[in-house]
Amino acid sequence: METGSLFPLENLLGIELDEEELARFVEHVDKDNNGIITFEEWRDFLLLYPHEATIENIYQHWERVCLVDIGEQAVIPEGISKHVHRSKYFIAGGIAGAASRTATAPLDRLKVVLQIETGRASIMPAIMKIWKQDGWLGFFRGNGLNVVKVAPESAIKFYAYEMLKNVISNGNENKSDIGTAGRLLAGGTAGAIAQMAIYPMDLVKTRLQTCASEGGRVPKLGTLTRDIWVQEGPRAFYRGLVPSLLGMIPYAGIDLTAYDTLKEISKRYILVDSEPGPLVQLGCGTISGALGATCVYPLQVIRTRLQAQRSNSSTAYKGMSDVFWKTLKDEGFRGFYKGLIPNLLKVVPAASITYMVYESMKKSLDLE
Repeated sequence: METGSLFPLENLLGIELDEEELARFVEHVDKDNNGIITFEEWRDFLLLYPHEATIENIYQHWERVCLVDIGEQAVIPEGISKHVHRSKYFIAGGIAGAASRTATAPLDRLKVVLQIETGRASIMPAIMKIWKQDGWLGFFRGNGLNVVKVAPESAIKFYAYEMLKNVISNGNENKSDIGTAGRLLAGGTAGAIAQMAIYPMDLVKTRLQTCASEGGRVPKLGTLTRDIWVQEGPRAFYRGLVPSLLGMIPYAGIDLTAYDTLKEISKRYILVDSEPGPLVQLGCGTISGALGATCVYPLQVIRTRLQAQRSNSSTAYKGMSDVFWKTLKDEGFRGFYKGLIPNLLKVVPAASITYMVYESMKKSLDLE
């Protein structure tokens, strides 16, 4: 099968792609790069393909990127900008993110409680503390805000990403080939823009998760938000923003590098040059996401401690460097990794639930 013979299929099958994308797809299948796709190369490419082997399905499978949401940020499916039904993809991604965050909310609450503990911290005493104060509903405190912020974060990140890709490509119509560095820059900056836009919600969620319940009653969301505004001023809603932004580019870089490396390892040693299927992609995305989250976790601890403390308190941290030196002095390096275990424990279930719900929603919304 020569590469040139595939080009007429674009118009016949209704697949939206330009010649450069098609050439990359053919190059991906053509293992020996001789310009001809042999039967053996086509067979090997389809070996682990899970759906009906139509040309359209094959191409969509090739461009698929796993949607992994571990409750820290919303993730945009790669290639969404090419699809007509973008709003349906946002709905599917939003519902998937909400489902995974709700399922792993107890681990998220436990992580935050451990992060702000300046003394000796361990998992079982923290669990008993939450149970004693609020009962089983206490493990889901703050989850409502965590779910609500999925949709605006996804939308802002997507549109910022598309705009930045256009800037990086100097306005060229073909924005797909901006390179790894370009994708990293665009993705990291888009994530930072989305984070700044929804950050007040994130701070209120942290305050809600860490404030003491009075007489078994949790402060109302409106009351808590008003008190922050009146007593601490509007700037208080952005406490901890700097360490949050500082962790984005390293996280994205580590995640992207680890994901590509793991995919190559799986192709070389496990699948023997076959294209990884959805389960392998999910596994690679889960491991790379966990690795990236672990590497930038100290910044997350600093952010959470800044968010949790009232800025008008006499014992409040003066800033990011103050949190760092006090934590290092009083708790050592281990203090920067409090809550890491529940954070990692939620990676696999969150990624799996997100992936399954996302795929199910795509079928329900006729996006398959």
